Amino acid sequence: MRVLFLGGPGNISFSTITDLLLHGHEVAVLKRSHGGLLGLEGKIRVFHGDRDHPETLSQTLAAFRPNQVVDASCFEVPQAQTLIHAVSAQPCQRVVFISTADVYGYPLSRLPMREDDPWTPPYGDYATNKLAIEQLYGEAFSRGKTRLTIVRPGYALGKTFSLTAMGINQGGLLASRIRQGRPVLSPGDGTTLIDAGAAHNTGRMIARICEEPEAAGQAYTCAHPRAVTYDQYIEVFAEAVGRPAQIVHVPTDFLLSLGRPEVAHSLLPDMMGHHLYFSVEKFVHQFPDFEWEWSLTDAARDFITHQEATGGLTKLQLPQFEDRVLEVWLQGMSTLRQTVLDHTVG
Repeated sequence: MRVLFLGGPGNISFSTITDLLLHGHEVAVLKRSHGGLLGLEGKIRVFHGDRDHPETLSQTLAAFRPNQVVDASCFEVPQAQTLIHAVSAQPCQRVVFISTADVYGYPLSRLPMREDDPWTPPYGDYATNKLAIEQLYGEAFSRGKTRLTIVRPGYALGKTFSLTAMGINQGGLLASRIRQGRPVLSPGDGTTLIDAGAAHNTGRMIARICEEPEAAGQAYTCAHPRAVTYDQYIEVFAEAVGRPAQIVHVPTDFLLSLGRPEVAHSLLPDMMGHHLYFSVEKFVHQFPDFEWEWSLTDAARDFITHQEATGGLTKLQLPQFEDRVLEVWLQGMSTLRQTVLDHTVG
């Protein structure tokens, strides 16, 4: 096959591309920036330009003539309309749209959540737009020469992307806090489920889907087969760093009551306020021989190694918001404990 990626190689698409190359397929990417190929220089064909520019997209399709287009950089409806127009002029066999498991809405109606379980309205512009794009692509590619496959990744930890309850791309701060022996905040009692997996595995799942003709017209959740608690997620980073984590639990309701922008803009009001656990039953049924090669610890090590090499793990400037919250919380709990003891003795 000839597979064109719109955007990338990125957090997930890097391993998708790598796997496709291993299986002898020809891969190209259309990207705005120069560089950022993560070691794939000379292995893939690179077109530079804006995928939102109709002429650029049409010229790229005409020059490469892909069998499949993997849309890994579509976040708004007008971008999807541009691709629909371009594909109508330069048809391909299939469009693979990288959506998100966030389209299922939170709280999930079932754990683990399957593709056909009842959905709730998605929260926020990101998931709302992804759902609208799914629907638009579904209408455009339900007939004619080009078919559609939808991929909905769960949270995929990889070289260039991580998250914590306090925000997106906060894994570097988490690793640095553990490395420096600073306490780490865990909302609630640390038992909230987070469906975290290795981007390496997620990318390989997408590669298998690209290679399977019967995946046309289907939608798949691509995630790890097991969820972990948030405390276990922190321990994964601690294992990758090689130091124990000093976990401090702070009630989620207390954090939300602070009214601080650091909390309002975190993932606590949305994703991390609910259990996240997605079923991969449908994928396993169609690809029973697939193996999840990397553990979550492998992914954390890969993230830390890449961030160290690119200067992403800088020395923390203290105190941070997390330090101030933990200091006040621990002092308050100590005072409350002593007060209770004093009243009990009295």
